[in-house]
Amino acid sequence: MESHEYQTLFEVETSHWWFRALRRVLLDTCRRLGLDRSSKILDAGCGTGKFVQVLRRDLSPHTSGLDCAPAAAPYWAQRQLPSMCVASVNAMPFLDESFDAVVGIDVLECDGVDEAQASRECWRVLRKGGYLILVVPAYNWLMSPEHHRAVHASRRYTRRRLSQVLARTQMRVVRMSHLFQTVFVPIAGYRLWHRWRGWEANGAPRSELHRMAGPVNELLFHAVDWERRLLPFVDLPFGSSILAVVQKQEP
Repeated sequence: MESHEYQTLFEVETSHWWFRALRRVLLDTCRRLGLDRSSKILDAGCGTGKFVQVLRRDLSPHTSGLDCAPAAAPYWAQRQLPSMCVASVNAMPFLDESFDAVVGIDVLECDGVDEAQASRECWRVLRKGGYLILVVPAYNWLMSPEHHRAVHASRRYTRRRLSQVLARTQMRVVRMSHLFQTVFVPIAGYRLWHRWRGWEANGAPRSELHRMAGPVNELLFHAVDWERRLLPFVDLPFGSSILAVVQKQEP
């Protein structure tokens, strides 16, 4: 991700509807898997560390974070987060079977990430029976050149493609569901409109992340939060992201 994007992320991710809704989905997912205050959890590709902060407060104080970008590290200090490190998900500086769960939010698609190697590393640092919880963007046709250049991402996924990536390790798929189905039409329309216009900023690329008007922000949050209540019972067939939960098995 471009270094200037970390400041934007730090400023908006606490209140932005997308991040708020996703954090609630992931907390629910962790709890349903039986993770609790004794669980050791890693947020791999943690950015400025907001979800690490939430996990430490609301689920387990034994939560660590890792990100490849030195530009992210100053924000960890501002959040007063211990147990953080600058490193790549391709080569994580942890012992085998160090964690009960690894969470990866929009990391697998990044330019510097080797899908196969990152998957093997997640398998390595998980204890037997531990869980990998991934969120990845869906559908290549939703690629937005300016945004994806800004966040250094070059691929998006279908459930089939993500399953193929995960099949390279000894992991059992527990569930796979799309997310953000309730807001999929406006998201798709926004992305396609920008592609049709062919708009790009001058100078350094900028992501689509920005502060939103309060009423719109709350409307979108509550739409996705309603969707969250369905997720324990059904896997959503489409949406702008994919949630995958897989469990480590021994070869």
